[in-house]
Amino acid sequence: MIPLPTKFFLAVALSAITCGFALADSKEATTGKSDSSEIQVQHSVLKSITGPFKSTIPRVWLSDGHAKQCKVGVGESFPTMKLPNLSGAMTDLVSLRGRQATVVLFWHPDRWMARTALIDMQRDLVKKFDSEQVAVVGIAVHQQADSLRNLLGEVHAEFPQLVDTEGEALSKVGTLALPRIYVLDSEGTIVWFDIEYSEATRRELQQALASLTVDPSVEKAAGK
Repeated sequence: MIPLPTKFFLAVALSAITCGFALADSKEATTGKSDSSEIQVQHSVLKSITGPFKSTIPRVWLSDGHAKQCKVGVGESFPTMKLPNLSGAMTDLVSLRGRQATVVLFWHPDRWMARTALIDMQRDLVKKFDSEQVAVVGIAVHQQADSLRNLLGEVHAEFPQLVDTEGEALSKVGTLALPRIYVLDSEGTIVWFDIEYSEATRRELQQALASLTVDPSVEKAAGK
């Protein structure tokens, strides 16, 4: 048997130890720090300083088959074209060019991609940019003006349209593979293009324009 005085001493000692642990846990919970004598080390990682993001014109990637269907490419002047508009008036494409950039869309209504391209260009470009700075022009291939009005109204495409009834304008840039989109700089030089249309086309088109339109004033004011 343990003598009574020894039992009393052990009980007091155990109580003191328990209270000490409880106080330490409470302090660590409220302050986030331990009362131990451990050395706390701060770690730092050196990171290189990067410059501000700059948009660059995407590179044009074409399969061998698509490349054979193209007669002009990046770095070349866009061919001269005079075509009738929807009212029948002969129009020089040069007169429709923007001061900073011009987007030319060759399209045919039997391609579902053409309808999507018309909708996206109206929403992404026409509504965003000042038309004097960034111009958007559609060229309907192998069509008559009268047959285009309903479709253009359905997709709310409000940018200028020219009519390439015989396909002569298209033959200057390539064959087949519609829609075709060309981005021209202020001098009328092709800086980017794509054939057919997809979300990748849409994304790269906006990227190409972002690199050409460094002045924020080219964008329309809010509410216009």
